Amino acid sequence: MIRLTIKSDTCYTVPDSDLFEAFQRLAAYENLYDDLVANMVAIPQELGKLKAAGKEKTVRYREMLGQKLINNQIIALFERHGISFANVED
Repeated sequence: MIRLTIKSDTCYTVPDSDLFEAFQRLAAYENLYDDLVANMVAIPQELGKLKAAGKEKTVRYREMLGQKLINNQIIALFERHGISFANVED
């Protein structure tokens, strides 16, 4: 990936010629964030339904549990870089 931002001592800047592409990339990251948050709300709900139905040993349940763990790792990576997921339910 070619970086669009330039780091200085106090902030990041983007050359005027790259502003449109920088905004597009920022929008893609924000969309990723929104999808991740939506999944972190939906997955526990679905896991609860499957558990209530006694389906903890199904492939679907285990896949969703694995996805929840992966999402938690992604959230941890974002947080290490200062991107907060304060509204995500665990």
